[in-house]
Amino acid sequence: MSRGTGDSAIRKTAEKLWVIFANLNMQQKLLIVFLSLVCLPVVMASYASSYYYTRSIKANTIAYATEITSKMMVKLDDYVTDLYNMSAMPLYNSDFLEWLADPNIELQKIKSMDLYIENLNKIKPETMSVYVFDNFGNAYFNIKSLSKRNNLGEVKEEWAKIAEEGGGRPQLVSTREVSTDKNSYYAFSVIRQLKQLSDMSPIGFIAFDTNITAINRQIQDVDQVTKGKTILVDEKNNVVFDSDNKLMTQDLSNDESIRKATSNIGSFPIEVEGKSYICAYAESALTKWKMFVYIPMEEATRQATLTRNITLLMTGLFVTVALLIAIAISYALTRPLSKIKTLMQEVQTGNLDVSFNQKYRDEVGLLGRHFNIMIHRVRDLLEEVKQTQSRKKEAEFAALQSQINPHFIYNTLEMIRMRAELNDDEEVADMTFTLGKLLRYGVNHEEQLVTVGQELEHLNNYMLLQNSRFSNKFQLINEIPGVDYGIPCIKLMFQPLVENAIHYAFKNRLEAGTIRLSVVHEGKDVVFTVADDGCGMDALKLGALRERMRGNRELTGGKGIGLRNVNDRIKLQFGETYGLRVESRENEGTKITIRIPDRRLSEEVLEC
Repeated sequence: MSRGTGDSAIRKTAEKLWVIFANLNMQQKLLIVFLSLVCLPVVMASYASSYYYTRSIKANTIAYATEITSKMMVKLDDYVTDLYNMSAMPLYNSDFLEWLADPNIELQKIKSMDLYIENLNKIKPETMSVYVFDNFGNAYFNIKSLSKRNNLGEVKEEWAKIAEEGGGRPQLVSTREVSTDKNSYYAFSVIRQLKQLSDMSPIGFIAFDTNITAINRQIQDVDQVTKGKTILVDEKNNVVFDSDNKLMTQDLSNDESIRKATSNIGSFPIEVEGKSYICAYAESALTKWKMFVYIPMEEATRQATLTRNITLLMTGLFVTVALLIAIAISYALTRPLSKIKTLMQEVQTGNLDVSFNQKYRDEVGLLGRHFNIMIHRVRDLLEEVKQTQSRKKEAEFAALQSQINPHFIYNTLEMIRMRAELNDDEEVADMTFTLGKLLRYGVNHEEQLVTVGQELEHLNNYMLLQNSRFSNKFQLINEIPGVDYGIPCIKLMFQPLVENAIHYAFKNRLEAGTIRLSVVHEGKDVVFTVADDGCGMDALKLGALRERMRGNRELTGGKGIGLRNVNDRIKLQFGETYGLRVESRENEGTKITIRIPDRRLSEEVLEC
C-alpha cells in the first residue's frame, strides 16, 4: 500500500470516528471527554507523584545511610585510638619499664606488674585481657574471664613478630575466635612493642584482646533503626564484625559488595539472598577497615508504598465521584449553552467580533440575546474610552505646557522694557536676541521630550537675562556631569523651578543668591536636585505648597503654579511614580527634587 493510500485511509477513519462522536448525546460526549482529559491526567499525576516520592525516599535513605556509616566509622576510629593510647601508657611509667627490663623474678615485682596490668584492663569494659611479655620468656597478664587463652603459646610468637614489625607503633590484629577453659568469644587485638626510653632498645611487648561487643555497641542502634545488618571487614577483606554473627572471620574477597566498594565512601543497590538492599559503605583512614551497612529496600520504601496505595485509592474515589457528578451535570447542559460558553472564552482572549445566533426564546436564548447586546455595548464603550483618553491627554498636555509661556513672556518683556528705559545702549539688542532663543524654545510644541542638555542651555539663556536685569545677583552652579546631558526629559523642566526661586526665595533679599543643580542615579531612575539658599518657608507654607502641587483646586492661586505645572506634566509623561518633591525650612533655603526614569537604559536594552 502506497503512502498516499495510507494517509487517505487514516483520514477516512478519523472522519468516521468524528461522525460517531458528533452523533453522541451530550452526556456521552462529556463522559468521553472527561475520561480523556480528567481521569487520565489524574492517574498519570498520581503515578508520577508516587514514583518521584519513592525516588526521593531512596535518595534520602542513601544519604542517611552514607552519613551514619561515616559517623560510625569515626566512632570506631576513636575507640581504636583509645586502645592505641592505652598500649602506649606503659612507656610513660619508668618503674614498669625497669621491671620489664629486669631478668630477676621477685614476688614484689610480679605483684606490682600484675596490679598495673589489672588497672590497664579496667580502663575499657570490652577489654577482655591484657598480656605483657618480656625478652626473658616471662608473661604477665590480667584476664577478666579468669581464664587465659588456650593457644597463648602459639599466638605469642605471632604477636612477637607483629610487634617487632611495628617497631614501637601500635599494630591492629583483625578479629579471631578466642577459646578459654571457660568460654569462647570473638576479639580483635592491639599490639605494641615496648622499648627503653634511654636507648630505645626493645624490652618486650604488650597485647590487648578486645571483645567485638565494643563494635556491636556502636552499631546495634543503627541496625534497629534500619532493620538491616552491618558488616565490618579488614584490609584483607576478612570479616571483623557481622551483626548476624554468620560471617565472622570469613574471607569476603569474592563478595559482590567488596567488588562494588571501589572508593573510600559511597553506596550502591545490591541483592543478597533474593532480597534487595541499599548498601552504604565507608573506609577508615586509621585502620583501613571498611564498614558495610545493608538497609532492606522494603523497609526503606515502606512509607512510600503506603503513600502510593493511599494515593491510588484516593484517585479511584475521586474519579468515581467525578464521573457521577459529570453524569448528573450532563443532563442540564445544552448545545446553545456550550456555544455561549465558547463565545465567552473568545471574549476573554480579547476577541469582541463574536455574536450568538439566537434560535429560541427560552432561558438560553434570552441569555444569548443579552450576550449580544453586552458585546455590542462593550465595543462601543471601548472605542469611546479610547478616543476620550487620547483627546484628554493631548488637551491636558497642551494646556499644561501653555500655562508657563504667557507668564514667562510677560516677565521677560517687562524686564526688557525696564532695561530700555534705564539704559539706552546696545545691550538691549543682546537681551532681545537671548529672549528670541527662549521664545523659540518655549513656543515650539513639535517635541514633547527634549534632553537635559537642551534644558540646561535654555536655563543658561534665562539666567543671562535675569542677571542682566538684576546686575548679576544670582549665581547658577551646575554640578550635572556631561554624561547625563543626553537623558530625555520634558520641556521647560528646570526653568520654572529656577524662576520660582528667583521670584520667591530671593524676593526680599539684597545680597546675592545661589542656585545649585545636581543629580544622582537610583536604579532605573534619575533624580535631579534644584537647591537655593534663599529665605525658605515654614511648615505651614510648605504644606500649602504641596497641596497645590497635588492639584487642590481651592489652593491654586499664589506661589507654586509653575511647580504644579511641571509636576503634572512629568506625571502625564512618565507616570504617577515620578514628579517633584519639595523640602524647605525657614531661613535655610529650599530643595526641589525631580524624579524621572532614565530612558537611556531602555534604549540600551533595545539596542542589545
